[in-house]
Amino acid sequence: MAEAVPVDDPLAVYVHWPFCLAKCPYCDFNSHTREVIDEARWRRALLAEIAHAAGETPGRRVGTIFFGGGTPSLMAPVTVAAVIDGIAGRWRLDDEAEITLEANPTSVEAGRFAAYRAAGVNRLSLGVQALDDDALAFLGRKHSAAEARA
Repeated sequence: MAEAVPVDDPLAVYVHWPFCLAKCPYCDFNSHTREVIDEARWRRALLAEIAHAAGETPGRRVGTIFFGGGTPSLMAPVTVAAVIDGIAGRWRLDDEAEITLEANPTSVEAGRFAAYRAAGVNRLSLGVQALDDDALAFLGRKHSAAEARA
């Protein structure tokens, strides 16, 4: 019989955003391209899933939140903020919680980064993959080595 995880061990919450501007040929993750995304509907679904999971794990604390994908930096900052607030409202979010958002070098701009930071994101994971233009082209990446370095 499996042992229960002690209630004082922090949870790590993974939030999946399955949308990308293009599907990279090497990618085996659950990711899709769409012309239009009903982001309000996705936000409601994510918040409902958080509420359900919190109901199954009451009284727990969260040590990390990871927004993965797909390309989570395509999410509107208001959605990221709503998800972080939803998690913080259902569980106890550690004061020093690490909140990571995956991004591609060309999927965000400074204003968007600032809005993610204001929402609570304190760590960024950039999907550079390579710093060689030939390798990037082979991988189907949409950015150049120069853009990745910028």
